[in-house]
Amino acid sequence: MAQMNRKNELLIRAYLVMAVFVAVALVVVLRLFNVSVVEGDEWRELGGKYVKWQPVKADRGNIYAEDGSLLAASEMIFDIRMDPTVSTDYSFERGIDSLCILITKHLNANKTPSEWKKRLVDARQGWKKHKKKGSKSIPIAKNLTFEQIDKARKFPLFRKGRNSGGIIIDKTSRRGKPYKEMASRTIGVDRQNASKIGLEGAFDTFLKGKEEKRLERLVDRGVWIPVFDPSEFETQRGADLYTTIDVEVQDIVHNELLSMVLHQEAEAACAVVMDVETGGIKAISNLSKLKSGGYAEIYNHAVGTSSEPGSTAKLFTALALLEGSNIDLKDRVEVSGGRKKFYDLWMEDSHRHGRNMLNFLEVIEESSNVGIASFALKHFKGLEGKKKYVSYLEQFGLTDKTHIEIAGEPMPLVKHPVKDKAKWSGTTLPWMAHGYESSMTPLQILKFYNGIANNGRLMKPYLVKEISHEAEILREIKPKVEVSAMASKSNIETLQYMLESVVESGTGKGLKSDIVKIAGKTGTARVNYTKKEERKKYNASFAGYFPVDAPKYSMIVMFYDPKKGYYGGSVAGPVFKNIAEKIYQVKGDLLDPVREQYAELQNKKMPNKHSGYASDYAKLINHIDLDVEVNSKSRWVDIAPERNKLTIDKKKIKGDQVPNVIGMGLRDAVYILENVGLDVKIEGVGKVKKQSIKPGAKVSGQQIEIYLN
Repeated sequence: MAQMNRKNELLIRAYLVMAVFVAVALVVVLRLFNVSVVEGDEWRELGGKYVKWQPVKADRGNIYAEDGSLLAASEMIFDIRMDPTVSTDYSFERGIDSLCILITKHLNANKTPSEWKKRLVDARQGWKKHKKKGSKSIPIAKNLTFEQIDKARKFPLFRKGRNSGGIIIDKTSRRGKPYKEMASRTIGVDRQNASKIGLEGAFDTFLKGKEEKRLERLVDRGVWIPVFDPSEFETQRGADLYTTIDVEVQDIVHNELLSMVLHQEAEAACAVVMDVETGGIKAISNLSKLKSGGYAEIYNHAVGTSSEPGSTAKLFTALALLEGSNIDLKDRVEVSGGRKKFYDLWMEDSHRHGRNMLNFLEVIEESSNVGIASFALKHFKGLEGKKKYVSYLEQFGLTDKTHIEIAGEPMPLVKHPVKDKAKWSGTTLPWMAHGYESSMTPLQILKFYNGIANNGRLMKPYLVKEISHEAEILREIKPKVEVSAMASKSNIETLQYMLESVVESGTGKGLKSDIVKIAGKTGTARVNYTKKEERKKYNASFAGYFPVDAPKYSMIVMFYDPKKGYYGGSVAGPVFKNIAEKIYQVKGDLLDPVREQYAELQNKKMPNKHSGYASDYAKLINHIDLDVEVNSKSRWVDIAPERNKLTIDKKKIKGDQVPNVIGMGLRDAVYILENVGLDVKIEGVGKVKKQSIKPGAKVSGQQIEIYLN
C-alpha cells in the first residue's frame, strides 16, 4: 500500500510540473505576441479568445482590352495605425518627437506634431494605468500609396516594426478604370455589399481568387491586428480576363455617341461594334441622361433594354419572304400612296411618297411599312402561313437570347400564332412585319445583321476571349458558330444587295461615304403609339456593316427618345457613318482595294500610323508613290495615312510631361523618354504598342515600361 501511495505521489508531482511548464510556455507565447494576460472577469468577458484566424480576400484580377490595355484593375491602398504601448520607455522617448514631425509632414497634416505627440503619449499612459480601450490602435493615416508606406517604415519607432515600434499596416484594394466611362457598364462594378454587374459580376469567381486565412491577435477589447505584417506577404491574386474590346474602336464609338446624344438631348443611346467573322464585341457604349444633367454609363441598354425594333425588322421579313416564296426584287405590291387599312387599323409610311405601287426592292429602299406588310400578308396566308413566318424568325436566331456573358439580357418577344393565340390578332402579322408587336435588344438585332454580313453564318456574340492566371491559360473562349447557314446563299446575297441599295439610293443615301462603303438599314419606331400623349416619342436606329465588299465590322446605333429629330437616317445614321469612317482610317487592314477611286493602290500597301524622327522618314518619302502632305518642320513627327495620301504632322513633346511614344521604334522611344527624365524598362521587340504611364502625366523621375509588338 505504501508503495502504491508513493507511486501516486510521484505521478501527482509529475502532473504539477507539467502544468507549471504549460503555464510558463503560455506566458512566453503571450509575451511573444504582445498579448496581455487577463484574469477573472476580463478573461471570461473575452471568452478565452485572444488569437483567431480571419478570412482575407485575394487581390482581384485585372480586366484587359484585346491589346493588353488595362480596363479595370485593383489599386493597392494602405492605412497605418499605431500601438504606442509596445515600445520600451527608452525607445519611445527617443523617437516620439521625430516620428510626430514626420507623420505631420508626410502622412497626415490634420494634426500638428505636438498634437500627434499628445495623442500618442496619452494613449500609452492610458493603457499602462487603466488599460484604456482603444489605446492600442491609434489611426495615423488612410489611403496611402506603396511609396508612402515604404517611406513610413523608415520613420523613428516605425522602423522597429510591429512588435517593438507599434506600426500596424492594413492593406486593402479599390477598383479603378483607367478609361473611366468607356465601356464602364459592360466592364462592370465590383461592389462590396451589393451584387456585382457586368464582367465583374459574370466572372467574379475567377477574378476574386481564393480566400486565405490570417492569424490575428487581440490587442484591445474588440481590436484585432494581424500577428504578422500583411504587407510582408504576397496575397493570392485572382485570374485576369482578356476581352475582345478594341480600345481604339471603343474610344471612337464612345465619343461619337456622346457628341450626338448631347445634341439630341435623348433619354439614352447605345452603340455596339462586332467583329463579323468571330462575333467578338469590339466596342460597346451605353449612355443615359442623368437627373443632374449630362450623360453616364449607368445601364447597359445594348444588352438589357428590349423595345420594338421598328424598320430594322423589315429585313427579318424580307429574308423570310425570300426563303419562303419565289418572290423577286421586281415583284410589285399595292401601297395606296403610303396609307392602307389592315383589318381595323390604318397603317402609314413615314415618308409620303405618293406612289400606288412599289416593287420588293423599292419597299426596302423606301422603308415602306405598307409595302412590307402587304407582301407579308400576301405570302404568309392563314394559320400555316403565320406559323411559317415565325419559324423563319426562329431559323434566323431571332427568338432566343444572344447569351452574352453578362447578366440582364431579356428574352426576345416574338409572338407565335398558336402558343400566343390569345395575343395574336388580325393586325399582328402586318405589324410584326415592319417591326411592331415584337421586342428585342440592340444586341439581338445586331446578331442578325452580323449574320448577313458573314454570308449567313450566325455567330454568338462574346466579350471575353481568355481567362489566365500567372501566365497559365485557365480558359480560352473561341468564336462559336450558332448556325452555319441561316438562309440559302443566294437569298443572303440578295439581302446584302438590298442593304447596299438602302445606302446607295434609299432612306440611308445621306450616309454614303467617300471613305468607306456602308450597307445597312434605318430604323424609326414610335414607342408610345398606344397612348394618347401630347408628344410622340421615337427610337431611332441604324444597323449594318462595313466595308461592303469585305465586311469586317457590323454595328448598331440606337437612340431612345431623341428630341431634335427621330428618323434613324438622320439621328443614328450619321453616328454610324462617322464611326465607320474613323475606324476605317485607323485600321490599315480594312483598306478596300476594289473601289474604283483607289484602283491605283491595288499593288501597294498603305503604311500604318508611325511616329519618329523626321529626317528618317524624309529618306523614305521619295520611295513612296503617294501624295504626301507635310504640315511640320519639327524634329519629331506623326505619320498618318488618309485614304491615298500620307500626312506628316508635328509631334508635341513637353519636358515636364510623359510623351506619347506609341507607334515609335525602340531607338526613338527610348531617346525621347530618357531625355525627359524617365527610367525606361523594355518588353518585346518592334514598334511601341503601349506604355505603362499615360501620356501627359507629370514627369517625376519614375520608371516607365514600354511594350513592343
